[in-house]
Amino acid sequence: MLISLVAVFGFAAYQRNFVWKDNLTLWSDCTTKSSYKYRTHNNLGLALFNNKDLDKALVEFRQALRLNPRAEKACLNIGRIYEEEGRIKDAIEQYQNALKIAPQSINTMHFIGNAYAKNRQLDIAIFYYKKALVLKPDSPSLLVSLGSALHKKGLTAEAIDKFKKAVKIAPDMPQAYYNLGIINDEKKLSEKAIHYYRKALNIKPDYPEALSNLGIIYGRMGLLEQAIEYFERSLWIKPDDPITLKNLSYANEQLTKG
Repeated sequence: MLISLVAVFGFAAYQRNFVWKDNLTLWSDCTTKSSYKYRTHNNLGLALFNNKDLDKALVEFRQALRLNPRAEKACLNIGRIYEEEGRIKDAIEQYQNALKIAPQSINTMHFIGNAYAKNRQLDIAIFYYKKALVLKPDSPSLLVSLGSALHKKGLTAEAIDKFKKAVKIAPDMPQAYYNLGIINDEKKLSEKAIHYYRKALNIKPDYPEALSNLGIIYGRMGLLEQAIEYFERSLWIKPDDPITLKNLSYANEQLTKG
């Protein structure tokens, strides 16, 4: 009798583990059993979002909002879908709805800032980044976002300050090193730019933009074989990037002529 019970419960556990093989199957199973809970719909929406199934994710986030109109995370996630689809104004509206529900949400302020930055409304983006930093001054991701917006406005010294603060707090943050590389690259300080791009690649070897930019620098220096190597590595990760494809073609052409 005891052996039979152990076998039955063991099989049940195996079935449950099989159902929960990933987040999508886990939350699909949960919504089937608890369709009245907004959190299960929101979490299923996140799993679908991560699987790039945006239409189905949107359905789940909207259902979460119907069940709980004050579910700020559902508003935020709907905004993320709109932003992914390039509907920036609609995304901002959803983020603002989320912020009305949770006025102290640092993540929401960050998303709003990013959306305004994408829309080239840099002053508003900077306002939200700084507002979020008041609440969390040691956030490296916020510092990098603020630095990027300042850089785009031409406030290079302030941007460098933010990026350096970010790497001091989080030495393993490749985006901060990459942005420092860009600034030095723009100043034609090739050795410094190479240093920062390599720092970014030490942390994130599959960073296509850093690889491509290193290729451009080596191309300018006449080191075409190294340039081609970096362009090819970049394209291995991001094969359809038109700028890298063009630069690789030009570097090969110059190498053949030489």
